[in-house]
Amino acid sequence: MTMSEERECLKYRLLGDRDEVGNWGHEYVRHLAGEIAQEWETLGEDDDGRRTELIAEAHVIVPYHMQHNAEAEACDLLMEMEQLDLLTSKDYVDKDAYQRVCLYLTSCVPYVPDPENTNLLQTSLQLYRKFSQYPQAMRLALQLHDHDLIKQLFDECPDKLVKMQVAFMLGRHQVFLELPEEMDDYEDFTEILSNSHLNTHFLSLGRELDIMDPKTPEDIYKSHLENNRPTFGPGQVDSARQNLASSFVNGFVNAAFGTDKLLTEDGNKWFYKNKEHGKTVE
Repeated sequence: MTMSEERECLKYRLLGDRDEVGNWGHEYVRHLAGEIAQEWETLGEDDDGRRTELIAEAHVIVPYHMQHNAEAEACDLLMEMEQLDLLTSKDYVDKDAYQRVCLYLTSCVPYVPDPENTNLLQTSLQLYRKFSQYPQAMRLALQLHDHDLIKQLFDECPDKLVKMQVAFMLGRHQVFLELPEEMDDYEDFTEILSNSHLNTHFLSLGRELDIMDPKTPEDIYKSHLENNRPTFGPGQVDSARQNLASSFVNGFVNAAFGTDKLLTEDGNKWFYKNKEHGKTVE
């Protein structure tokens, strides 16, 4: 179905008795929504009457799309008309559709300029907040860098465990909130926001995933899988540089686990493999 320049589908829709929009099928609704978006772009500042008519049609089309698993098309229409607030001011988005709506809106954020991208984030945040999805709402609040909104979301979160999850998110992003001392579990939340036990939780995760055994540089290089041992430049690499590279690899891989096979257990052998300037490099 192609759209004519006269936008006849919209023309006769407005001239008719405007019965149930879905009686003509899904393709008709999609075509009508496309013509409404085209018509909206041509309106001037004095076309308030026409603008009111198009918004009234949007109030009919958006619920139809939401009921027929076409949330993306409903969002596209409202974005074209700059009427995204209808998603939050009306009950068009229910508990079964809000996740798909928010996912689509946040996926569109990188492709729209300011201030539309901020509007998309704020709309998604309000929907998550409406359905008590505080971790997802907090993630968007962090993207918006709105400290007051972050504090509001944290304070109104009713579930203690979810609130702790939100606190871990804030701690990971180094956002610290001043909490009243009389609140329940004040010390626990303060420690979480301060990242006091970050390393402890990291080690607990490592033990749960069974990755606590320290690795050696050879475990990272996996040179035994290659036919020829690689060289890092023309000719053979001298031992000092090779050992220095291994030290860096070993240090970065095992830094967070507190265990090491190269510098702690066999440290003496490793350090004294080189002499003079080689030992200095180490």
